[in-house]
Amino acid sequence: MADPRINLRNPALAAVLAFLIPGAGHCYQRRYFKAAIYSVCILTTFYWGQAMADWRGVFFRWQDFEGNRFRVKDRSIGYLSQVLVGASSLPGLVQWQRYSSGDDARAALQLDLPLETTFEGYAKVENPGDSWQGPITGRLQLSLDETGAQGFGPQVRGHFRGRLEGDSPRDVEFDLGGSLTVANRVSSQTIGPRILGSGEITRTIDGKNAPREFSSSRRFLACRVVVPRGEFESPIGEIEGTIPRAFWDWYQVPLEDDAVQDMNRRLGKRYEIALLFTWVAGLLNLLAIWDAYEGPAYGYGDEVDQPEGQPNAPPPPVTTTPSTVAAAGS
Repeated sequence: MADPRINLRNPALAAVLAFLIPGAGHCYQRRYFKAAIYSVCILTTFYWGQAMADWRGVFFRWQDFEGNRFRVKDRSIGYLSQVLVGASSLPGLVQWQRYSSGDDARAALQLDLPLETTFEGYAKVENPGDSWQGPITGRLQLSLDETGAQGFGPQVRGHFRGRLEGDSPRDVEFDLGGSLTVANRVSSQTIGPRILGSGEITRTIDGKNAPREFSSSRRFLACRVVVPRGEFESPIGEIEGTIPRAFWDWYQVPLEDDAVQDMNRRLGKRYEIALLFTWVAGLLNLLAIWDAYEGPAYGYGDEVDQPEGQPNAPPPPVTTTPSTVAAAGS
C-alpha cells in the first residue's frame, strides 16, 4: 500500500513512464534524486553490456526460418528480462516482425533494387588483352530488368566505377549483369539480406580457404562482370565483396545460429558477461517500476535509533490524577 507521506501523483502513469525510460516515472513524481540514480545506473548497465557484445546482444527471436516454434534454442529467453528496460530494448520486437515477415527480401524479385552504393571487395577479370585481378573500391549501381535479355526472365543490370588497388593501381570501369539471388552462397551472384543482425561476408574469389567472417554493418555481394556481344552479354569475370547495411537494418535484429557461434568464438566469456549486464539492467528496472507505483519499500531515514537492548518504541506515558495520588498516600 502506498505511503501517504510521498505524493505518487498518478502511480499507474508513473509506472508506465518508469518502464519506458528508467527514472522518468520518478521524475514525474518529482523524486529527482531517485530518478537520477535509477536512470544512470540502469541505462549505464544496459548500454555497457550492449557495447561489450558489439551492440548485438539484445534481440528477440521465437522461431527460426523453418518455423520450429517449440525448439528452445530458437528462443531468446533472455530478452524477457532485457525488454523491461523499455524503449531501449523495444526495437527488438519491431525488428523481429521485420525479420520474420520477409521484408529482408529473400526472393530475387523482392530485391531492394535499384541500388547505388559504395563497394569494397575483390575482382577478377579475364578479357582478351586486358586480364587483371585484385582488390577494388568504388561505387556500383544495380537495377532489376523484369524481362531480361531475350525474355529469359528477371536479370540484374549494373555498372561499377572505382579503383584497382595493389601493386598496379589504376582506375577501372565495367558492367555487371546476370541473375542475382539473395543469401544463397551456392550461386556466383549473391546479395546478402538487407535486414540481418550479422551475415557472413567471407570472400572466396581471392582465397578458397579463407576463415569465415561475419559483419552486421556490411552485406555480402557477388556478381558477374559482363561485356555485350551481339544481342547477349558474355561473362568475363566476377566481383565479390561487401556493401554497407543501414544501422536500422541490423540493430537488434535477431542473430542466426552461425552468427551467435561466431560471437561466442570471438568474444568468449565477454559475450556471456555482456548478456548478463543487459539482463540485470532489466531486473533493476522492474524494481524501479514497482517503486514508482507503490512508493519505497523501506524506511524514510527519519526514524529514531534506539539504544541496544531497548524497546523500539518508548512505553506509553503514565497519566496521574489527584485521586490516584491521594490513594497512593493512604
